Amino acid sequence: MESILRYFQVKAFGRGMRGYNTAWFVVGAAVWMLLRARRTEDVVYRTKLNPGERLVISSSPPGSSSSPNP
Repeated sequence: MESILRYFQVKAFGRGMRGYNTAWFVVGAAVWMLLRARRTEDVVYRTKLNPGERLVISSSPPGSSSSPNP
């Protein structure tokens, strides 16, 4: 389904930009919005910070056994 929508998006934007008809550009924009709405991203961590609190994000190279400092 996703590949079909992307195909229509590319074709519609192409036709709209080349001046075939403004409706094609609108169709391309509508398909783009539909694809954006369908995209789901996994939330890894969510929290509410109180005033004065901070969240520190750190990263270590793969295979490293060192833990971040608290």
